[in-house]
Amino acid sequence: MSYRKGAAMKNKTTLVFSHVRWHIIAAYFLAVFLALVAMIVVVVALVYIHAAPNLPHDVLQTVMDKVMVRLVLILGVLVILGGVGSWFLARIIAARRELKLQTDIDAQLLDVANDSIFVHDLKGNCLYANETAYKSRGYDQIELKVLRFPALEVPESAKLNEARTKELLEKGELIFESAHLRKGKPPMLVEVHSRVVGSNGRRFIITSVRDITERKRTEEELREASEKLQRAMEGTIHAMAVTAEIRDPYTAGHQQRVAKLATAIAREMDLPEEQVEGIRVAGILHDIGKTYVPAEILSKPGILRKNEMSLVKDHAEVGYDLLKTVEFSWPVAQIVFQHHERMDGSGYPRGLSGEDVMIEARIMGVADVIEAMASHRPYRPAFSTEKALLEIIQKKGILYDAQVVDACLKLFNEKQFSFD
Repeated sequence: MSYRKGAAMKNKTTLVFSHVRWHIIAAYFLAVFLALVAMIVVVVALVYIHAAPNLPHDVLQTVMDKVMVRLVLILGVLVILGGVGSWFLARIIAARRELKLQTDIDAQLLDVANDSIFVHDLKGNCLYANETAYKSRGYDQIELKVLRFPALEVPESAKLNEARTKELLEKGELIFESAHLRKGKPPMLVEVHSRVVGSNGRRFIITSVRDITERKRTEEELREASEKLQRAMEGTIHAMAVTAEIRDPYTAGHQQRVAKLATAIAREMDLPEEQVEGIRVAGILHDIGKTYVPAEILSKPGILRKNEMSLVKDHAEVGYDLLKTVEFSWPVAQIVFQHHERMDGSGYPRGLSGEDVMIEARIMGVADVIEAMASHRPYRPAFSTEKALLEIIQKKGILYDAQVVDACLKLFNEKQFSFD
C-alpha cells in the first residue's frame, strides 16, 4: 500500500512539473538574485558614504571587511531562500496551469455530451449549464443561467418540484421523467437524473437531463403495433374456435365458457396474470381438435361405440398437432394436449399423473368437466351446477387437483360465479 501511495505521489509530482519550463524557474531565480545583489550594493554604498569622513582609513578598512563578510553570509542565505521561493512559485504556477487545463478539458467533455448537464443550488438557481442544455432548449447561455431549474419544466411537472426536491434531499439521488419547455418549440419529454454533492461545506445538485422524446414516440408506436397484433391474434383465435363449434352445435359457446371459468380459477389461485392469459387462450381453443371428428358422431344422441369414442378422444392430440406450430407466448398446445389427463393417470391421451400434468391443464380439466355437466348434450339433459360440483368434490385428489377444486368451489359458493 505504501509503495502504491509513493508511486502515486511521484506520478502526481511528475504530472505537475511536466508543464513547467525550467528556464522560467531560472528567470525567477536570477531576478531575485539580482534584486538581492542590488540591495546589498546600495547598503554597502550608504555605509561607506556615511562612515568614510569620520573614521581613519585603517579602521574603516576593518569595519568594511567585517561588513562584507556578514553581507556575503546574508547574501548566501538570501540566495538559498530566493531559490527555494522561486521553486515554490514555479510549482504554484504549474499547479494553476494544470488546474486550468483540467477545467478546460472537463468543460469541453461536458459540452460534447449528448445529455444536458446542470449544476444548481438547493434553491434551483443555475450555476452551470453545458452547451447541449441551452442549445436543445433554444436559449443562449446567459438566458438559461438566469432561469431557475423549475422554470424549465412544463406547469404540470413544475407542481411536483417541491415534493421531488424533498425526496432528492432525503435520498441523495433521484430519477424521474418530466417535460421541459423549449423556446419556440413544443416541450420535450425528458428523463431527469439528479444527485446531491458537497464541496467546501456547500451542497449542490448535479442534474443530467436526457431527451427521451424519440424513445417515447417509439414506445408508443410499438404499443400500438402490439395492440394491433393482439387484436389480429384474438380474431384468429375466435375464428378457430368458431370453426370447431360449427361442427358441434350442441357445444356452441362451450369453449368460451370453459375459458371464463378456467381464468377465474387461475386468478383465485393467484397465478401470474401472464399465466392466466395463456389459460384463457387455451380455454378458447381446447376443443379445436374436434374439427377432425365427424359431425354425426359429435351430435349422435345415443351411446357411442368404442371406435367412435376413440375418435372423440383423439381430439386432444389433434388439437395439439394443429396448435404446436403456432408461436403463442404461452404453452397453449401443451395445455390443449393435456386437458383430459387426470391426477391418478386414468386420463388421456398419454395417461399422465400428478405433477406431470401441468397446472394449466389441471385447471382446464376441472373447468371443462363443470361446464360440460352443466350444459345440454344430445345424449343427456344438463345436470345442475350442484351435481357438477358434487362430481369434483367426490373425485378431489383422485381425478382432479385438490387446490384447483377448492378454488373452483370457492368461486361458486362464496363469489357466486356464473357462466352468464
